Amino acid sequence: MIDSSGGSDASVGQAFEAGRRAILRCGANGFNLPPEKYDQWQTIEMVFNPEQMRLR
Repeated sequence: MIDSSGGSDASVGQAFEAGRRAILRCGANGFNLPPEKYDQWQTIEMVFNPEQMRLR
């Protein structure tokens, strides 16, 4: 995590861990990214905005 704004430390930590788990689950079988475009996808910045999320 590079940065966060708003919410308590606990809620920021929960959001970070939820995003991390989602990435790991999606990447369990690898990502089908073209090797010839490695320079483009070498570093990926993901932004998670839980603003419109709600508890179930």
